[in-house]
Amino acid sequence: MGFKVAVIYFSRRGRLVTLANVIAEGVRQVEGAEVTVYRIKDPVSGDIPEQYDEGVLDAPVATPEVILQSDCVIIGAPGRQSRMCAEVSYFFDSLTEFQTDGCLLKGKVGSAFTSVGGVGRGYGGHEAILQSFHGFFLQHGMIPVGVPPSPVMEDAPLASPYGTCMAGKARVDKSGSRLRSLSESEVKLAYSQGEWAAIITKQLHDDGD
Repeated sequence: MGFKVAVIYFSRRGRLVTLANVIAEGVRQVEGAEVTVYRIKDPVSGDIPEQYDEGVLDAPVATPEVILQSDCVIIGAPGRQSRMCAEVSYFFDSLTEFQTDGCLLKGKVGSAFTSVGGVGRGYGGHEAILQSFHGFFLQHGMIPVGVPPSPVMEDAPLASPYGTCMAGKARVDKSGSRLRSLSESEVKLAYSQGEWAAIITKQLHDDGD
């Protein structure tokens, strides 16, 4: 039996979108996984192309129905001064009825990723940001999943078992693109996070059949 995984991001920059796609590729390694990458729409300014890197707006928009229909939700966004960004917080607030109407997300797997650093966003605090995502999952009876510990973490300054964290400063790769300019350790950790979340979701899904 197949199971559905939603990888969801809010970002104006392309590198976090690449991170989301790497996580999705990790999910795809698990048999039965049906994964789709979504984005969160800015609730105030909407989709103004000039405010986003190329390709960021290509993904379909995440809705409460997407969350409800998924067996696993992996969600990420840049941090702002050691806090979850307002756009994701607003999106989470739109899911309040799922909690009050019978804990409708109970038993689903939740996982998170983020980035810190960069102009105006502050430095560090990534584990606090990731824990705030986990707090949302727990409030809804979901099962938080992070990054499985591995030797890769020894070489990644922002590595955390709570989720993948990407450095906020953009690096330009050999082709001049920021979309693919992740570090090797960021790619490995993101890939393993997606695969691990999918493995646990599959186990839970298969046990429930």
